[in-house]
Amino acid sequence: AVLGSAVVWCSNGELNASLPKRRPVDYCVSKGVRDLPGNLQSATSSVPSGKAFINFGLFLAAGVFFVFIAFTMFLPVMVLMPQKFAICFTLGCGFIIGSFFALRGPKNQLAHMSSKERLPFTLGFIGSMVGTMYVSMVLHSYILSVLFSVVQVLALAYYAVSYFPGGSTGLKFLTSALTSSVSRCFG
Repeated sequence: AVLGSAVVWCSNGELNASLPKRRPVDYCVSKGVRDLPGNLQSATSSVPSGKAFINFGLFLAAGVFFVFIAFTMFLPVMVLMPQKFAICFTLGCGFIIGSFFALRGPKNQLAHMSSKERLPFTLGFIGSMVGTMYVSMVLHSYILSVLFSVVQVLALAYYAVSYFPGGSTGLKFLTSALTSSVSRCFG
């Protein structure tokens, strides 16, 4: 290959016509890199923008604030006002999930949450959130608000643990060990 020419022969015998100001090696390497399935352009296309990071931070901060308020102000008085704890905690969880929608984009996050291995955790967590809001705001049930709040805290823990490698398997093992221990004690 001649540096001043517009046509370059790569080492694999392929003819590569590009701009003449680049070195001949660059033509062959860039062609090879372009053909890779995971090239730099596809790797950087999923990087969130600055606005997405700001929205993520705002939603996450709001979610952490509501969860903090739920546990510091309303958990000690849950016996008196379980609805306030339930509503505040559910809002916090909703904002935290919303932060990941802001970071990854709604389409990507929905695809991730509805994937085969994540769907049971997602349905359990979202179902517990909807149930908590329903019994707290529509039924105004004291006992069901406490029950659904406990279910929601457990669902959040299970949902969070499922993100760790081996977390769901370990949690299933611990759950089955706990269930068998309780059944041996009482059965």
